[in-house]
Amino acid sequence: MGQRGRFCLLLALGACGSSGTGANGDATAAAGTGGAAGTPDAAGAGGALGAGGATAAGGAGGASRPPPRNVDLCAGLVSDKAARPMTALSKPAAGATVTDAEFGTTIRRITAVAASGSNPAIRPLYSTVAAWNADESLLLLYNVNRGHELYDGKTYEPLRPLDDISPADLEQVYWHTSDPDVLFYVDRKDFIRYHVVAARKETLATFSFCTGNASGGSDPMFMSFDSARIGLGCGDQSFIYDVPTNTVIARQTYAENPAQISPSGTLGWLGDSGRVTDASLAVVRTLDLAEPYGHSSLGIWPTGEDTWNGVVYDDGPAGNTDIGSLVTFDMTTGKSKVVIGPKTGYPYPPTTHLSGLAYLNPGWVVVSTFGDTSGKGLLDLEITIANTVTGAVCRAGRHRSWGKSNTKLAESYWAEAHAVPSPSGTRVLFASDWGNGATVDAYVLELPSYQP
Repeated sequence: MGQRGRFCLLLALGACGSSGTGANGDATAAAGTGGAAGTPDAAGAGGALGAGGATAAGGAGGASRPPPRNVDLCAGLVSDKAARPMTALSKPAAGATVTDAEFGTTIRRITAVAASGSNPAIRPLYSTVAAWNADESLLLLYNVNRGHELYDGKTYEPLRPLDDISPADLEQVYWHTSDPDVLFYVDRKDFIRYHVVAARKETLATFSFCTGNASGGSDPMFMSFDSARIGLGCGDQSFIYDVPTNTVIARQTYAENPAQISPSGTLGWLGDSGRVTDASLAVVRTLDLAEPYGHSSLGIWPTGEDTWNGVVYDDGPAGNTDIGSLVTFDMTTGKSKVVIGPKTGYPYPPTTHLSGLAYLNPGWVVVSTFGDTSGKGLLDLEITIANTVTGAVCRAGRHRSWGKSNTKLAESYWAEAHAVPSPSGTRVLFASDWGNGATVDAYVLELPSYQP
């Protein structure tokens, strides 16, 4: 299926799911049983998958309404470029909200981290992986002292630790984008489908061709936005695994991090070199980036083109002068444009993280920046929301976290905001030390478009 055809499926995510028949024609297990899978061989063929089984209406956490699609996330937000210096704001109690004085948005503190241990922090896994499940009824956070934890996605009540999963790395846990009960992850050489409500694991595939453990590499992105494909690697082997057919559809030898699958599932991204591949992992173009390995997130436009969205500090080796906190490349043509940067009236980019994970509202990207810890200028400690199609940019609030400038934690990395949107994009999860504090909590910024 072509890229645009696959994207038509993405816009109907509720209808997406595991295929009933494997590519090799074998019969699957009965629907709902999650039958065991065969082992993909070196050529990629594998046994057939059993269907994962549908969850009850409303999802695993009982969401009251489906998340909205095609929302104007900038509605009701500030869109100017004035300095708007940050004023003092008391840290809210756990469960309470405060209003950002400069931007008028609601910030809710959802955790209560005790000041114990060298890195007391509960936070998002990372900006490039989804935090909420498909219907936004469940939320996955990372407790630095204890591991992954499951929360109610609406009330933020702690539900239970997920101490029975062992992913390749802390951020390499992937919510299914249409089944709210399913997580995917790699455990050594096994690809696991995990049913959250029943706390049940299924090994869908074992990558026996790997001499070591498989993973998404040191800079993982996400799965395709229909949860059908994932880019993985082991040693110098980069490969794409297709979940519905239980097939490794491509393998190539690359001396860099494994190719990350694009949201459409038709392209791969080699982040160390800036090369774009097709679904067979053959290189088709190179994006003109001096540091393709910089902070970025893959996204997709409503018209089906996959996008690379990242921070760019220097001209590209071929002369591209697009610099900014958010520069978007069309991965199908290699063309770029500045959305947030000097060419559009914003300052030279400070340290920036990005997330294109509002997959129900394609084209939108959440950007979290650091800059001056006083918050006196444009983009200092800010969370912005941008439409990479229209170029609209709005300012959603300040995360107030010092990030790598934190002086209280043993590892200041845990104070990076790593803002990530919900699937609808109407809420944004972020971490904050609230002004160089000794603990890091998780917060949710509720946009005016959010309807509880």
